[in-house]
Amino acid sequence: MELTDSQKADTCKILVYFFGIQAESWTINPRVIELLGEMLSKERACTHVMDALPRPGMVDRNYVLRQLRSIARRLASGDHSYQLCKLALRLGWERTIRIASQGAY
Repeated sequence: MELTDSQKADTCKILVYFFGIQAESWTINPRVIELLGEMLSKERACTHVMDALPRPGMVDRNYVLRQLRSIARRLASGDHSYQLCKLALRLGWERTIRIASQGAY
């Protein structure tokens, strides 16, 4: 599978978002794309879990009832990533994707 320059550029932007500026030097290849897909699936699952959590406060029935609208709004937006999720992905995936970019994975 040959990747277009546009696909490589978009992939690089995503990698920089998660892993920082050093990802700009990584070679984008089909294996990197495959691993990025797996990683983004994990990020989506993490984000869904975080969206469903009530925000800090005294957690009782009334608090949860007050939080329902906010939780539903976060679930509906679906276009964000929590720092906690980003950190977990960074720790778990950075080395694997970097090695894949070197053609060694």
